[in-house]
Amino acid sequence: MRPRVRGIETEYGLNLRIDGGHGWRRVGSDEAARQLFAPVVEANAATNVFLRNGGRLYLDVGSHPEYATPECRTIRDLIAHDRAGDAIVNRLADTALRHLDEQGVPARITILKNNSDSHGNAYGSHENYQIERRLDYDQVARALTPFLATRQLICGAGRWVRGPRDSWFELSQRAEHTWDPVASSTTRSRPFINTRDEPHADPTRHRRLHVVVGDSTLSQTTLLVRVGSTELVLRAIEDGVGFDALELDDPTGAIRSASRDLLGRTPLDLRDGSRLTPVDLQRQIWRRVEEYADTDELRDAHSTWGRVLDAIADDRLDLVEGEIDWVAKYRMLGAWTARHGHDDARLAQLDLAWHDIRPGQGLFRLAEEHGAIRRVVDDEQIRRAVEAPPTDTRAALRGRFIAAAQASRRTYTVDWMTFTVHDLPDGTLSCPDPLTSNDPRVDALIDRMALEPRTARPFTAAP
Repeated sequence: MRPRVRGIETEYGLNLRIDGGHGWRRVGSDEAARQLFAPVVEANAATNVFLRNGGRLYLDVGSHPEYATPECRTIRDLIAHDRAGDAIVNRLADTALRHLDEQGVPARITILKNNSDSHGNAYGSHENYQIERRLDYDQVARALTPFLATRQLICGAGRWVRGPRDSWFELSQRAEHTWDPVASSTTRSRPFINTRDEPHADPTRHRRLHVVVGDSTLSQTTLLVRVGSTELVLRAIEDGVGFDALELDDPTGAIRSASRDLLGRTPLDLRDGSRLTPVDLQRQIWRRVEEYADTDELRDAHSTWGRVLDAIADDRLDLVEGEIDWVAKYRMLGAWTARHGHDDARLAQLDLAWHDIRPGQGLFRLAEEHGAIRRVVDDEQIRRAVEAPPTDTRAALRGRFIAAAQASRRTYTVDWMTFTVHDLPDGTLSCPDPLTSNDPRVDALIDRMALEPRTARPFTAAP
């Protein structure tokens, strides 16, 4: 199969509390974001920057910190760079706390890697897959819809829901906020797949499949399954495998019904009039895509996907609680209830605390540090991903360009495709192939930055 690049965009929840002498109070989201991004603004005069590791850090709508990974060929690189985003946001939080402490202001910061807050606001975790322009985009989206409507069984984040008269646990944080299989918006209708055509590549050859229905992923293994299973289904679609027989009559209703059934046994209505449970629908897809698992990481993803379906079907969730986000959270909440009794308010607090990625605070991270959660990449791989891009995609060129521009103190701008040195004549390059990691034109531009005089004011941002 042809290689492709993938990426993930993660919006984080941010909570800053300070003690001004009259007890702890929560700071507004705009002020919290200002404190967090102060070093970024000081160094770049902007809250939207590309980093030396090839990724992008910025403030999104609603003052949410957001990190977009660089383009990654392998899922393991993607996992490392997803975790690098957590580390980068945590570094900003450490700096903000230190500056507030120097001002004599005690403060606490919570960074949540989830998809909803206690006020009902939702934010996203978006997946990007490079696909060929020749494919019928509507057909790809239609074929993916049954899979995405039930994918939360294998990679949901889990959610404790407090209703007016009752409370319950759901598989997904995004399901209740999703309204359409496809749409051009990601905020109003919140579809499974966003159709906005921004390929960040040669538009005559490529499109970007923008999947916006997924939950933010804490477990590295869950992310492996989330991306690996989607990759396998996408490979099958590209190879002409049909999924018409699994087309859902009401995809929006199906994703909600599936989210409320932890054992995947609620029958879903198909377009042809038949019915199929979420676990059986996933099993049929799992069988059809097995032949496309032709790498170690895809075989791992496919095998784990199958084991999760077995555990759900047999009601043996304990077999995968160290691998799958929603299972780990569900069993944590169940264990707490068994010891202390049912307390909706406390369970809601634990649900949020599970997603806190601050060191020593988040319940998931504490479980991972104690060896209760399976890992795919180690700390050293994550540390490298914080500083350096993948070596086999366009991100390598972007990272080298940014590092050279900063070292030469050049005025520059960069985006996914375009690199510009503003104080050199003819200093703009377009790199439309995300799979290219070597380009003599970039090498020549880097050499020019080191050797040629400036034609405009010098770069003044901090290195």
